[in-house]
Amino acid sequence: MTKESGEKFCAASPGCGFLMELYDAGHLHYEGAFQSYLSCLRTLVPLVARSNFLCMFVKNCSGCAALQFLSIVYLHPILENEVNCLFRELLCDSHGDILHRNDIRQLALTIRLVYKRQDFPFPYMASCCDFDWENEGFKIAKAIGELFCSDKFLELMKRDSTVGAQIAHELFKTIEEKDKEYNHLQTLIAKYQESTSENELDT
Repeated sequence: MTKESGEKFCAASPGCGFLMELYDAGHLHYEGAFQSYLSCLRTLVPLVARSNFLCMFVKNCSGCAALQFLSIVYLHPILENEVNCLFRELLCDSHGDILHRNDIRQLALTIRLVYKRQDFPFPYMASCCDFDWENEGFKIAKAIGELFCSDKFLELMKRDSTVGAQIAHELFKTIEEKDKEYNHLQTLIAKYQESTSENELDT
Protein backbone atom coordinates (compact mmCIF):
# COMPACT_ATOMS: atom_id res chain seq x y z
CA MET A 1 0.00 0.00 0.00
CA THR A 2 1.26 3.48 -0.87
CA LYS A 3 0.55 6.82 0.78
CA GLU A 4 -1.84 7.72 -2.06
CA SER A 5 -3.73 4.41 -1.98
CA GLY A 6 -3.85 4.56 1.81
CA GLU A 7 -5.45 8.00 1.77
CA LYS A 8 -7.98 6.84 -0.83
CA PHE A 9 -8.78 3.81 1.31
CA CYS A 10 -9.44 6.01 4.36
CA ALA A 11 -11.58 8.43 2.35
CA ALA A 12 -13.66 5.58 0.91
CA SER A 13 -14.23 3.86 4.28
CA PRO A 14 -17.75 3.54 5.70
CA GLY A 15 -17.10 6.34 8.21
CA CYS A 16 -18.21 4.28 11.21
CA GLY A 17 -15.22 1.99 11.40
CA PHE A 18 -15.28 -1.50 9.94
CA LEU A 19 -16.44 -2.94 13.25
CA MET A 20 -20.05 -2.11 12.35
CA GLU A 21 -19.57 -3.69 8.93
CA LEU A 22 -18.44 -6.91 10.60
CA TYR A 23 -21.32 -6.61 13.07
CA ASP A 24 -23.91 -6.21 10.31
CA ALA A 25 -22.45 -9.14 8.38
CA GLY A 26 -22.65 -11.35 11.48
CA HIS A 27 -18.89 -11.88 11.47
CA LEU A 28 -18.04 -10.81 15.03
CA HIS A 29 -16.93 -14.36 15.83
CA TYR A 30 -14.40 -14.49 12.97
CA GLU A 31 -11.04 -13.90 14.60
CA GLY A 32 -9.30 -13.92 11.20
CA ALA A 33 -11.45 -11.02 9.94
CA PHE A 34 -10.42 -8.89 12.92
CA GLN A 35 -6.80 -9.89 12.57
CA SER A 36 -6.84 -8.75 8.93
CA TYR A 37 -8.56 -5.51 9.93
CA LEU A 38 -5.93 -4.75 12.58
CA SER A 39 -3.15 -5.58 10.14
CA CYS A 40 -4.67 -3.15 7.63
CA LEU A 41 -4.86 -0.41 10.28
CA ARG A 42 -1.24 -0.92 11.29
CA THR A 43 -0.21 -0.62 7.65
CA LEU A 44 -2.11 2.66 7.33
CA VAL A 45 -0.75 4.38 10.47
CA PRO A 46 2.68 5.37 9.09
CA LEU A 47 1.32 6.17 5.62
CA VAL A 48 -1.52 8.62 6.19
CA ALA A 49 -2.10 11.79 8.18
CA ARG A 50 -3.77 11.11 11.50
CA SER A 51 -6.80 13.18 10.44
CA ASN A 52 -7.23 10.93 7.39
CA PHE A 53 -6.85 7.81 9.54
CA LEU A 54 -9.61 9.04 11.84
CA CYS A 55 -11.98 9.50 8.88
CA MET A 56 -12.63 5.77 9.16
CA PHE A 57 -14.25 6.09 12.59
CA VAL A 58 -17.48 7.50 14.01
CA LYS A 59 -17.48 11.31 13.99
CA ASN A 60 -13.77 11.22 13.02
CA CYS A 61 -13.38 10.69 16.77
CA SER A 62 -10.12 9.35 18.18
CA GLY A 63 -11.96 8.27 21.33
CA CYS A 64 -14.34 6.15 19.24
CA ALA A 65 -11.32 4.63 17.49
CA ALA A 66 -9.70 3.71 20.82
CA LEU A 67 -12.98 2.22 22.08
CA GLN A 68 -13.30 0.19 18.91
CA PHE A 69 -9.84 -1.31 19.36
CA LEU A 70 -10.59 -2.15 23.00
CA SER A 71 -13.88 -3.75 21.94
CA ILE A 72 -11.93 -6.01 19.60
CA VAL A 73 -9.78 -7.15 22.52
CA TYR A 74 -12.91 -8.00 24.48
CA LEU A 75 -14.36 -9.95 21.55
CA HIS A 76 -11.08 -11.74 20.79
CA PRO A 77 -8.61 -11.65 23.71
CA ILE A 78 -6.10 -13.59 21.61
CA LEU A 79 -5.65 -10.42 19.52
CA GLU A 80 -4.57 -8.25 22.45
CA ASN A 81 -0.97 -8.28 21.24
CA GLU A 82 -2.02 -6.95 17.82
CA VAL A 83 -4.08 -4.21 19.46
CA ASN A 84 -1.18 -3.41 21.79
CA CYS A 85 1.10 -3.01 18.76
CA LEU A 86 -1.48 -0.79 17.05
CA PHE A 87 -1.68 1.49 20.10
CA ARG A 88 2.12 1.65 20.30
CA GLU A 89 2.30 2.74 16.66
CA LEU A 90 -0.50 5.28 17.06
CA LEU A 91 1.23 6.74 20.14
CA CYS A 92 4.74 6.62 18.60
CA ASP A 93 5.58 4.53 21.65
CA SER A 94 8.16 2.09 20.29
CA HIS A 95 9.22 0.93 23.78
CA GLY A 96 5.70 0.38 25.08
CA ASP A 97 6.13 2.82 27.97
CA ILE A 98 2.59 4.21 27.90
CA LEU A 99 0.40 1.11 27.72
CA HIS A 100 1.05 -2.54 28.51
CA ARG A 101 -0.95 -5.57 27.44
CA ASN A 102 -2.39 -5.87 30.94
CA ASP A 103 -3.60 -2.25 30.77
CA ILE A 104 -5.33 -2.93 27.48
CA ARG A 105 -6.94 -6.12 28.75
CA GLN A 106 -8.28 -4.36 31.84
CA LEU A 107 -9.61 -1.43 29.82
CA ALA A 108 -11.34 -3.83 27.43
CA LEU A 109 -13.12 -5.52 30.35
CA THR A 110 -14.07 -2.15 31.84
CA ILE A 111 -15.57 -0.63 28.72
CA ARG A 112 -17.62 -3.79 28.17
CA LEU A 113 -19.17 -3.31 31.62
CA VAL A 114 -20.13 0.31 30.91
CA TYR A 115 -21.67 -0.27 27.47
CA LYS A 116 -25.17 1.20 27.87
CA ARG A 117 -26.85 0.82 24.49
CA GLN A 118 -30.07 -1.22 24.70
CA ASP A 119 -31.13 -1.48 21.06
CA PHE A 120 -27.99 -3.20 19.76
CA PRO A 121 -25.82 -5.77 21.53
CA PHE A 122 -22.17 -4.94 22.28
CA PRO A 123 -20.23 -3.49 20.57
CA TYR A 124 -22.18 -2.35 17.48
CA MET A 125 -19.99 0.53 16.18
CA ALA A 126 -18.33 1.21 19.59
CA SER A 127 -19.26 4.90 19.50
CA CYS A 128 -18.26 6.88 22.58
CA CYS A 129 -21.94 7.83 22.92
CA ASP A 130 -22.73 4.18 23.73
CA PHE A 131 -20.74 4.09 27.00
CA ASP A 132 -21.00 5.58 30.49
CA TRP A 133 -19.01 8.81 30.29
CA GLU A 134 -18.49 8.95 34.06
CA ASN A 135 -16.55 5.69 34.19
CA GLU A 136 -12.79 6.08 34.74
CA GLY A 137 -11.91 3.36 32.22
CA PHE A 138 -13.97 5.13 29.58
CA LYS A 139 -12.24 8.42 30.38
CA ILE A 140 -8.81 6.79 30.02
CA ALA A 141 -9.81 5.27 26.67
CA LYS A 142 -10.86 8.75 25.50
CA ALA A 143 -7.58 10.18 26.80
CA ILE A 144 -5.62 7.59 24.83
CA GLY A 145 -7.44 8.77 21.72
CA GLU A 146 -6.65 12.37 22.59
CA LEU A 147 -2.96 11.48 22.83
CA PHE A 148 -2.69 9.79 19.45
CA CYS A 149 -4.45 12.63 17.62
CA SER A 150 -2.34 15.38 19.23
CA ASP A 151 0.39 16.57 16.85
CA LYS A 152 2.29 18.20 19.72
CA PHE A 153 2.25 15.03 21.79
CA LEU A 154 3.35 12.84 18.88
CA GLU A 155 6.18 15.24 18.01
CA LEU A 156 7.30 15.07 21.64
CA MET A 157 7.18 11.26 21.62
CA LYS A 158 9.44 11.21 18.56
CA ARG A 159 11.83 13.66 20.19
CA ASP A 160 11.83 12.40 23.79
CA SER A 161 9.64 9.36 24.43
CA THR A 162 10.53 9.28 28.13
CA VAL A 163 9.03 12.73 28.73
CA GLY A 164 6.11 11.89 26.45
CA ALA A 165 5.32 8.76 28.46
CA GLN A 166 5.50 10.78 31.69
CA ILE A 167 2.95 13.22 30.29
CA ALA A 168 0.67 10.36 29.24
CA HIS A 169 0.75 8.80 32.71
CA GLU A 170 0.17 12.19 34.31
CA LEU A 171 -2.85 12.64 32.04
CA PHE A 172 -4.24 9.28 33.15
CA LYS A 173 -3.65 10.09 36.83
CA THR A 174 -5.34 13.49 36.57
CA ILE A 175 -8.25 12.30 34.47
CA GLU A 176 -10.78 14.05 36.74
CA GLU A 177 -8.95 17.37 36.32
CA LYS A 178 -9.12 16.88 32.57
CA ASP A 179 -12.91 17.04 32.79
CA LYS A 180 -12.66 20.50 34.34
CA GLU A 181 -9.90 21.94 32.16
CA TYR A 182 -10.42 22.36 28.42
CA ASN A 183 -6.80 21.93 27.30
CA HIS A 184 -5.45 19.72 30.06
CA LEU A 185 -3.12 17.77 27.74
CA GLN A 186 -1.66 20.97 26.30
CA THR A 187 -1.18 22.31 29.83
CA LEU A 188 0.77 19.18 30.79
CA ILE A 189 2.93 19.37 27.65
CA ALA A 190 3.71 23.05 28.34
CA LYS A 191 4.55 22.28 31.98
CA TYR A 192 7.01 19.55 31.05
CA GLN A 193 8.58 21.67 28.32
CA GLU A 194 9.09 24.52 30.80
CA SER A 195 10.64 22.09 33.28
CA THR A 196 12.99 20.74 30.61
CA SER A 197 14.02 24.26 29.57
CA GLU A 198 14.79 25.18 33.18
CA ASN A 199 16.91 22.07 33.61
CA GLU A 200 18.86 22.90 30.46
CA LEU A 201 19.51 26.42 31.77
CA ASP A 202 20.73 25.02 35.11
CA THR A 203 23.26 22.85 33.33
